[in-house]
Amino acid sequence: MSAHDSFLACNVSPSDRAFLVEALELLMRERSNALRIATAVAAARGERLPDVQDFALDDILRLSRQLCDSAGVDPHESWLEAPAPAKTSANTSRRGTS
Repeated sequence: MSAHDSFLACNVSPSDRAFLVEALELLMRERSNALRIATAVAAARGERLPDVQDFALDDILRLSRQLCDSAGVDPHESWLEAPAPAKTSANTSRRGTS
């Protein structure tokens, strides 16, 4: 275990680690989307295609895995995959009913 891993294990609560894992999942999704767009634009212009390292996707994945391992969090179970809370229908219309 590296000094960095020891630091995470000692100084970050399990709930904070789970939060960080979720934040990294969101970052991965956004960076992946940015890579997809940049690849499409570069291909359309006939330019060099961007590399995965240009968007640090491997670093994000590595950090997420390290945090999951130290937190005991299943990376496939996050609040992103949880069912959305039920919406209550509120009447926001200003028109009265007659």
